Amino acid sequence: MTVSHTQDSVDQRDAEVGAALRAPAGRPILLAGGTVLTLDPAVGNLLGDVLIDDGRIAAVGVDLKAQAGEHAIVVDARHAIVMPGLIDSHLHAWLGQLRGISQGLDFPGYMQLVHGEVAAHYRPEDMYIGNLIAALVALDGGVTTILDNSHNARSWDHMSAAVQGLADTKIRAVHATAPPVDGSVPVPEWLTTVERLRERHFSSEGQLLTVRLMDLAPTEQVWRYARDHDLWVTTEMGAHVTNLGDLADAGLLTEKHTFNHCVALPENDWKRIGDAGAAVNLCTRSDTHFGLGQVVPPVDQALDAGITPGLSTDNETTYLSDMLAEMQHLITVHRGHTFGRVAAGEQAVQLTPRQVLEFGTLGGAANCGLSHVTGSLTPGKQADVVLLRKTDVNTSLATNAFTTVVGFANRSNIDTVFVAGRIRKWRGRLVGHDLASVLKKAADSRTYLMERAGLMADRF
Repeated sequence: MTVSHTQDSVDQRDAEVGAALRAPAGRPILLAGGTVLTLDPAVGNLLGDVLIDDGRIAAVGVDLKAQAGEHAIVVDARHAIVMPGLIDSHLHAWLGQLRGISQGLDFPGYMQLVHGEVAAHYRPEDMYIGNLIAALVALDGGVTTILDNSHNARSWDHMSAAVQGLADTKIRAVHATAPPVDGSVPVPEWLTTVERLRERHFSSEGQLLTVRLMDLAPTEQVWRYARDHDLWVTTEMGAHVTNLGDLADAGLLTEKHTFNHCVALPENDWKRIGDAGAAVNLCTRSDTHFGLGQVVPPVDQALDAGITPGLSTDNETTYLSDMLAEMQHLITVHRGHTFGRVAAGEQAVQLTPRQVLEFGTLGGAANCGLSHVTGSLTPGKQADVVLLRKTDVNTSLATNAFTTVVGFANRSNIDTVFVAGRIRKWRGRLVGHDLASVLKKAADSRTYLMERAGLMADRF
């Protein structure tokens, strides 16, 4: 009976705190007694508290109860690793309802299926629900920011619906808009619509959503437009790109560029990217799944160029969007690769769990152009915070917090998620969404798209 009463009191307390967190903002929030990984060397890591006030990290330290004040909402974090929210640097969120559709396909097969057969049938409402479900999957997995690569902007309505899908989840997101791969929307027409999109949806300072351009391959037209209109550009990058030097010589390669994949880049292109201060993200599982590159992503090349890379999940047409899985995959395949290099007489250094978590947070913030906003638990930054349970059966015996996150944790351990100090997941459940309704709309959208494309799901 004592155990039952104790559990009842814990459940009641959690319900009261959860209700307070869902209420309109105004009260400070004290995350008390956690194992705090700040990812900020100036602040350090500690057993202690994180104080959130007005959507920002107000303080990190030991016993901040007095500073928090008597009206603060106190969250018991003794069971948790408290860390910055993860950041997915490259996600085609509009494909969210097509989960698993391209399993077993190589890259040409994926392109033909998704962009050749399905994409043209997307309605605005399909763009909306794809982005909505993908962003909710991200939040559920401890991702507080996504860089949404939206290369299916078929009309103003499609673009606006995609943005609304992100907005309705209240995730932090960078919407990188691009015309359809099939060339059905001329680039000048798309760029005209971008200005309208920017004015309508992205005119407020400090909002959760920002906008940029996406270029499927580097083009002078898009890059020059971005420079002239003070926009970032995200570009799909690899050995197929041969004009980066020309664009750099023209003064169009700046720090406001993000590059996806970066498979098999020549050394001089790595130098150009590093010298420009641009950002890079690694698709640790995608490149292998689709046959785009070797098993080991170019992490060593990025580091040699002075770049802290971000990590990305790419899309959910083959596997679940899961940043913890990306980190685990990267550190595992890199270890094997490094052992091989050492055996061959080369000098090589293993990645550490701390480095890999930095890729998934600070590196992601750099890719999003948000290093001043998120990526670490630095006082003054936005309170994008995750509590990961360290008392579950798979995490309770681990001895090092960074190793626990990168080597042992999975999305089921994500207990609590804050974006800009507002609760998005509490005690293992997403907050503020009728998931049954969302899943029904996503399933209806998937059925419509597959029927229009003449496809039938292979259930087994």
